[in-house]
Amino acid sequence: MEQSQFRGKAEVATYEGTIIRYGKPREAVLVLITVLEPFLRDQLVKSESDTDFYAIKQNQVMSYQTGVYPYRQMNSVFWSLDSGTLLKAFMTTQEWCGQTYRELRKMGNTLQLFYSSYWEDESRGYETRDYPSADYTLLYDELPLFVRMDSLKSSQSVALYPMLMSSQIRRPDWDIGMPSRNPDFRKARLDVTTDEIQWQGNPRSVRIVTVTQPAFSTESGTVPEKTDVFYVDLKSSIRPLLRWERNDGGTLELSNITYTDYWEQNGPVDKLPQNLELPE
Repeated sequence: MEQSQFRGKAEVATYEGTIIRYGKPREAVLVLITVLEPFLRDQLVKSESDTDFYAIKQNQVMSYQTGVYPYRQMNSVFWSLDSGTLLKAFMTTQEWCGQTYRELRKMGNTLQLFYSSYWEDESRGYETRDYPSADYTLLYDELPLFVRMDSLKSSQSVALYPMLMSSQIRRPDWDIGMPSRNPDFRKARLDVTTDEIQWQGNPRSVRIVTVTQPAFSTESGTVPEKTDVFYVDLKSSIRPLLRWERNDGGTLELSNITYTDYWEQNGPVDKLPQNLELPE
């Protein structure tokens, strides 16, 4: 976040491709908006007054169509700029069947979960989980930014909390029909290699980060192994994420990246600039 592109601006990266819902591939658009914000430690919200504490915020907005009705899902994840530690994350999802809200707050060695959904037995709740002391303890939804770090080791174990971006509390949306399970940290494997891929018709040197969540058993059945693969550009100093092969079987690829003060561009004729040139 020290690059000049982030000074007074947000990185807006658009990804296009497919995700899987109801067992079928769906055309999808994911927009990752990454920006620095003044933050209040006690309330864990954006500060409207002077402060010396800043947070990195990444909004993750997913849009797709299932038959006649649309889905709109959004995560917001916050980290301390000084330490890089997680502060909080929350998610909303809207579609014609209903709405769901979830919020995670890290309080010391405890992760607090608040939720409200339209699903039976998941209407409203509050739960806590111990926050593991592993070298890398992550939310699944931190991965799109986390994999851009140059400090990643070639192979390591991580404690991973399941994805927030789902209308259901006990399983991801694409897992409908699979065993229910309580959301908690579980061991996963992170492996890092380098290679070259074709992106927009050009060869790019990339870091390939593979995150594997092993199969595990629950009272209602076995949850199968899941694997995500991230391709991070190594030619650009900002290490943009070029491609994401998701554990639901879908793939999303970078189609536009720009740096803009979008909050100042809310006029009727304002449009997001189109750009595929990666910063050096």
